[in-house]
Amino acid sequence: MLKNFPVAMFLMILIIFLPLKASSQTAGVSNEECFGCHEDKSLSRKSATGEEILLFVEGKEFNRSVHKNVRCIYCHDDLKDIKDFPHKESLKKVECKTCHEKEFASFAQSVHGREFIKGDRNVPGCATCHGKHYILCADDPECSTSPAKQIKTCTKCHEDQRIVKKYNLPGIEFIKSYEKSIHGRAITEKGLIVSAVCSDCHGAHEIKPADDPKSLKNKANIPKVCARCHDSVYSQYVESIHGKAILSGIKDSPVCTDCHGEHTIAASSEPSSKVAPKNIPETCSVCHSDVKLTEKYGIPGARYKTYLDSYHGMASKFGEVTVANCASCHGYHNILPSSDKNSLINKDNLPKTCGKCHPGATGKFAIGKIHVEAKKESSLGKYYVRQFYIWFISILIVCFVSYVALELYGYFRRKR
Repeated sequence: MLKNFPVAMFLMILIIFLPLKASSQTAGVSNEECFGCHEDKSLSRKSATGEEILLFVEGKEFNRSVHKNVRCIYCHDDLKDIKDFPHKESLKKVECKTCHEKEFASFAQSVHGREFIKGDRNVPGCATCHGKHYILCADDPECSTSPAKQIKTCTKCHEDQRIVKKYNLPGIEFIKSYEKSIHGRAITEKGLIVSAVCSDCHGAHEIKPADDPKSLKNKANIPKVCARCHDSVYSQYVESIHGKAILSGIKDSPVCTDCHGEHTIAASSEPSSKVAPKNIPETCSVCHSDVKLTEKYGIPGARYKTYLDSYHGMASKFGEVTVANCASCHGYHNILPSSDKNSLINKDNLPKTCGKCHPGATGKFAIGKIHVEAKKESSLGKYYVRQFYIWFISILIVCFVSYVALELYGYFRRKR
C-alpha cells in the first residue's frame, strides 16, 4: 500500500491542479462575447483627428481566417483581465511579433520595416498587406497576399502618386507595366498562379534596396532569383562568359534583367520585347557599343555598327525577322568566347552554326571575317574599296549637279 502512495499523491495533484490550470487558460472574454458588440455594424468611434473608425467585425468572416482559433484577447492583450463592458475605447496597438517573431525580424531589417519602426505610417505594416481580422492563408485565392491578389495589394502604395513622389519611387507607369508583361498577363489573364509576382522577385517581409548585397534585386543575386523558376536557363547562364563574370564579381556583366527587362518582360515573339529578333542587336549594343566597357575589358568595339553594315544587319533594319542576329550566331544564355570549343562561333563549330540558315555550309564559312570595319588595320581591301566608292560617288554627284546647273544656266540664257 505504501509503495503506491507516491503514485497516488501524484495523481491527486494532477486531478486537483490541471482543471485550475485549464480554467486559467480559458479565463477571460470569449470571442463570442466580443462579437456580441462588434457585430453591430453601427459600432464606431472617433479618432484623434475626428475621423470615424468602424469597429464592426463579422464573426462569420473571422471564423474563416487563419486566426479563427485565436482568441481576440490574445492580440488585444490589454483586455485579458477585463471584467466591465464596454471596455475603454483606446487600446494598445496589436503586436504581431508576439507570435510571428521570425517574420517580424525580417521585416524590421527591410526597407519598409526600418521606416515603419521609426513611426512612418506611410509605409506598410503587417495589416497593410495581410489585413486585420480576416487574414486568410496565402494559398487561398481570396487572400490579399496570394499570387492572384498580390498585385493589387502592392499597388495600393506603389500607384499612389503622393507616396511615389514623397519617397522618389519608380513611376506609376513602370509599376503598371508589370500587368502587361508575360508574368503579369499569365496571372491576370490566364490565372497561372505559378507565374512570378512581386514577392517572388522582391521578397516578402525581407524587401531590401537594390544596393544591399542581401537584396533579391541586387545585381549579383538576380540570376539566382530568376533561377527559382528558370533553373535550366540558369544552368546554361552560369557556364557562359556573362555568368562566369557575374559570379567572379564583375557587375558590368549583363544579368537577366539587362537583356529581358524588369517589369516589362515580354515573350520574344512580341515586337515590344527586348529579345525580339529585330531588337536583339540593339539590346546587345547597350554593352558592346559602350566605349568605356569595351576599353575596360578589351572587347572589340563597333560590333553593332559592323552588324548593321552587313547583309544581315541591313535585312534586319528593313524588318526581316528571320535573318541572323547576335543570338543566332553567339547563342542566348550559353554565350561563350570563340576560343572555347563549345562556343557556337568556335572555328570548328561555325559550319553547323551557319548551317542553321545556310544548309550545306562548309568550313569555308569560317574563313571570312564577320564583324569587319573598313579600316586599314582590319581590312585593307574593304578600306580601299570604300574609299574608292566614297570619292567616285562624290565626284559623280558634283559632276551631275554641275551639269544640271549648266543646263539651267543655258536654258534661262536662251530665253532672254
